[in-house]
Formats: sequence, structure tokens, C-alpha cells
Amino acid sequence: MRRTPKEELEKRIRALQGRMASGNIDAALILQNADLLYFAGTVQQSFLFVPASGDPLFFVRKNPEKVREESALDQVIPIATPRDLPAMLSERGHGKLDRLGMELDVLPVNQYFRLQKLLSPGSIVDISPAVQAVRMIKSDYEISLIQEAAALTDEMVGVARSSLREGMTEVELAGIIESAARKKGHQGMVRMRSFNQEIYWGYLVSGPDSAEPSFIDTTTGGRGVSVAFPSGAGLRAIGRNEPVIFDLVGIVEGYNSDETRTLCLGRLPENLHRAYQVSLEILLTLEEMVRPGVACEDFFSEAERIAGLNGLGEHFMGFGRQRAAFCGHGIGLELDELPVLVKGNRMPLAEGMVFTIEPKFVFPGLGSVGVEDNFAVTDSGSRKLTHSTYNVAI
Repeated sequence: MRRTPKEELEKRIRALQGRMASGNIDAALILQNADLLYFAGTVQQSFLFVPASGDPLFFVRKNPEKVREESALDQVIPIATPRDLPAMLSERGHGKLDRLGMELDVLPVNQYFRLQKLLSPGSIVDISPAVQAVRMIKSDYEISLIQEAAALTDEMVGVARSSLREGMTEVELAGIIESAARKKGHQGMVRMRSFNQEIYWGYLVSGPDSAEPSFIDTTTGGRGVSVAFPSGAGLRAIGRNEPVIFDLVGIVEGYNSDETRTLCLGRLPENLHRAYQVSLEILLTLEEMVRPGVACEDFFSEAERIAGLNGLGEHFMGFGRQRAAFCGHGIGLELDELPVLVKGNRMPLAEGMVFTIEPKFVFPGLGSVGVEDNFAVTDSGSRKLTHSTYNVAI
């Protein structure tokens, strides 16, 4: 277990304060676990109060001694109940707040109303866009952790290749891979920010089930093991000459790597084989485009153009009404971070962004194929973080 360096936390908080100042926000109150981990270095039950200037105040409800071990922040203040917040803030010079920022994209409504009544600010504004913008640009420290996560994902692909056997079920293969990853320190849980976007390790699905749409915003879904969680690996036996989609998440110290490879015992059907070759063409073409200043939507437009030229437009990133309008997404402490390579997003790439490129094709009743790699934007181009082979045949 590694402690986030103090200088990392301080730099992140200063970046948030800069955005707060430009938005005339007096203070931010951070509660969500991924944001707490980012700005405070811990997920213990707490309230991180960040004023527009000056040092943050870290009010800890549970395990303050553990927080002092995990967090490098200076002002760790035990608090018994949220009802004590107003008095404790007033004692420290923050008695009256005009504009208070809170994470309105993830904060439960009952928590919102409770804190609004307790703190009585002039207004509450959404601090989430500022938080997500700060988190979008990764430091060298963060990229090094994502690189470690990518290496773990590469190892997981290797385990999949060496363990895949005809007749084994999807969950059986997934369990072997997950066991190997846990032994390497994988935390198991995958964090996602978007509401009801639940995922368990990612996806390992095969044959026609790999073309089943998911209830979350992704291209391939699978059937899962029940209607309670109809997504990901299921009880289907894996056969020969059909796709097996490996799309699992490696995690190191909370940081995600999201990698996809297509495997097959034997040879893919011809139309899937051709679509897979086009997915590789798209990936390599988009990789050459990665550099500061390129608009996010340009990646999707180019990918869609190549798919169309090859007569595969209706199968690109889904099929029919289930087609996704993105071909990549940011990664970090959560799997669904900024930037998103999506139609209509004119945001330019910037140094420090880390994201996936994931061209995939879906053929209902037959299966899905595709690839996905992770890239960090450098000052002049990009650095590829995932490196496992693209060979399909086992």
C-alpha cells in the first residue's frame, strides 16, 4: 500500500482552487470516494472542505488514526456527526458561505438537502465539472500507476491465452484470470462515476453472447449469470471457431487500465475475421492521430469513416439502436473519466490526458470482435501503455 505524496495532493487542491476562483466559488465540500482518494489520499468516511484559498480542512467521521496513516494532509479533524460541521467551520473562519460547491453529479439528494440545511450557504453549485477537469490531466506519478495497471492487464491477457480451453464456461475462465490478478494485488472493485453504471472486472464473453447489448453504456455486454446482473461473463460454454472477448480492467493503487483483446480457439468466421482486421486498422490509424490539440470528436469521425469504407458502418460500436457514439474514454481512479472520444466533443487533447481507443464491431447472433489500448498524451504525441499481442488464435 502506497501513500499519495503530499506534493501530489497539494498540487491537485491548488488546481481545484484555481478553477473555483474563476467560478467565484467560496469553497468545495468533497464527499465521494474517488474524489476523496484523489484530493485527500483516503476513502475513510469524511468531509473534505476546500476553501477558494488556503489549506483544506479534513473532517473525519470514522477511523481518524487510520486517516493519519493514509493521508498526507495536515489538518485531519475528527468529527462525531455532520451536525458539528457548521460550528467547526465557523471556528476556523468559514462561518458564512456564499457559493458552496458540491459533487451534484453523484451526491444523493437526501445528503444534498441535509447539508444544505446544516450549512445554509447562499447557493450550492456543482463542483463536479471542475473536479473532473482537474482529474482529467494526469501527473507523471498518476501515469506511472496507470502504466503499472496496464502491465497487470497485459498479464491478465496472458493468463487468458494460457488458460482458455474448449468447453470451459465464461465464468470459469474469468475466475482463473481474476484469481491471478488478485494475487498480484488487484483490488477487485471497479469504480465508475455514472449513475447505475455497475461493472464487475469488465467483460469476458464469447460467441453470440458477446454481441448481447449491456444495460450499461458499453459496446459488448454478455448475458451475465442472472437478470439481477445481466452483464459480463456467464455460464455459457466456450466453443471453437468463435470470438472470446477479453475486456477486463487491471487496477493498481486505485488506477485503472482498460484493455480489450479478441481470442479464438481455431479461426474466426470470415466476416468476423475481416471486421477484426478493420478494428486493428482503426486502432493504428487513431494512434497516429494522438497529440495535443486534436479534437476528441475527430477520432470517432475517422474511425466511423474507416468502418464505412469497409462496409461495416452498421456494425461499428454496436448494432442498430444500440450503437455507441464513442470509440474511447478517459481512465484514472474511475473507469469512465474524461476525455471521451465521442461525436460532437470538440475538446482538444492536452498533455497528461490518459484514455483508451476501443474500435469494436458487433454482429448479432454471431459475436463481437475488437481491440482496446491505453494511451497517455505527451507534449508532442503519445505513449502507448498496453502492449499485449493482437494475435487472435490460441
